[in-house]
Amino acid sequence: MTDTGTRPEAVNGDHDVIVIGGGVTGLTAAHQILGRAPDASLAVLESSERVGGIVGSRHERGFTVDTGPHGFVVYGPGGVGDLAGELGLGGELVLATGEAEKLLLLRHDEELLTLPTTPREFLRSPLLSARGKLRVALEPFVAKDLSEEPVYEFTARRFGWELARTLAVPAVLGVTGGDSRRLSIDAKFPYVRYLEERYGSILLGALRVQLRGTQTGRFYVPRLPKFGEFGMRLHTFRGHGMQRLIDALEKELAGRVRLGCRATGIERTAATGAGASGRRWRVALENGAELTADHVVLALPAYTAAGLLAPHLPDAAAALDAIPHPDVRVIALAYRRADVAREPTGIGFLTIPTERTRILASIHTSAIFPEQAPEDMVLIRTLAGGTQDPAFSSLPRDEAVRNVHGDLVRIFGIRGEPVFAFDHLWRRAIPEYPVGHRRRVDRVLAAVAELGGLHLAGNAYHGVGVNDCVRDARRVAADVTSALPG
Repeated sequence: MTDTGTRPEAVNGDHDVIVIGGGVTGLTAAHQILGRAPDASLAVLESSERVGGIVGSRHERGFTVDTGPHGFVVYGPGGVGDLAGELGLGGELVLATGEAEKLLLLRHDEELLTLPTTPREFLRSPLLSARGKLRVALEPFVAKDLSEEPVYEFTARRFGWELARTLAVPAVLGVTGGDSRRLSIDAKFPYVRYLEERYGSILLGALRVQLRGTQTGRFYVPRLPKFGEFGMRLHTFRGHGMQRLIDALEKELAGRVRLGCRATGIERTAATGAGASGRRWRVALENGAELTADHVVLALPAYTAAGLLAPHLPDAAAALDAIPHPDVRVIALAYRRADVAREPTGIGFLTIPTERTRILASIHTSAIFPEQAPEDMVLIRTLAGGTQDPAFSSLPRDEAVRNVHGDLVRIFGIRGEPVFAFDHLWRRAIPEYPVGHRRRVDRVLAAVAELGGLHLAGNAYHGVGVNDCVRDARRVAADVTSALPG
């Protein structure tokens, strides 16, 4: 076990709060708790030898490769943009280039088509047939149906099967590696469902928001700027990528983070000592030590939290353990710009699954964040594996890189071999939200709340994006600090 820092409260056995899990959710929760209750005794336990979880960046030979999220969009209150400001990082934000306004779709293995963003572009686009376009235009006349359904079926019902096959399938695969025929529209894209509920039409509701903005008890959505305007375009941190956010959080928590510290069990126990009252939590560690706290935050993957929760709430633990988490693989390849016949444009591309193409999606890193690659290089980051191609996670590194390289050669007319290659496999990385997910999660959170002093947070509950994780951390921090004495 490696301890970081020298603060006494980081090494003794008794705390006000213990956060188990040092990913972006756990770090943010700890930061927010201390911001609200600066005198609280708090420790963050992380089982690995680094914090950040899937959020991080690698820097090598002039290249910056994000291992997880490649940036964030600033929208609504409480997200990464606000957190960056609180950490003093506002001046380090970098706005993506205008290329980030354009998203592409790979069709027929090598044809890249730009996804339309205006009615005129939509009418001119070859993505859909004339019949498919007419079906999309009829969306405002589709009857409202608020029964829960998968993303694919929802898209087909509102916009037609052609758009569902062309867009829903690759969009879900490219973002999470998941299956649009299984993911719940209510859990995965609640705002889209809200538009149907509130306006009876996705198109008319989106137009209403575009013109006026809206605010409800569930969502805050300002008037949507054009995609290229500052607020809605992708951001990262100058010179560091997303790792900068993790480094800043770790610095703020200096002395309170314990690396290589795995929690193996939690137990409810009576408080002891002079003036003690109520019950507390005892946390057992892999090395045989024990810690105690009034509040424990499980900022862990759902399946890991399930193991700690099982002795207390077996049904809730089983529900968490059943959440699917497909493996995904991040492979980034760089080429000499002179060797690329068709230089990548746009933020990247999604793919319509085929037997030939194994890439699920790409990010054209050097196009949207030029500082993350040498000037004479093209850097492309790809996502592969997921539910569509689970065998990809088992390929040897050289074979996985060779597969992706072959696809990029065909798509961009590349001559020669990559001059830089990065390969990282995330086992059970991103949770899927199947139909019924929101109801199951609500029941789990309610059951955990009944125990008192135990809290769940992370990407399995209210959204998988980094903005979602930061907002979930704020939620839990508010719950914890409202219950702390004084």
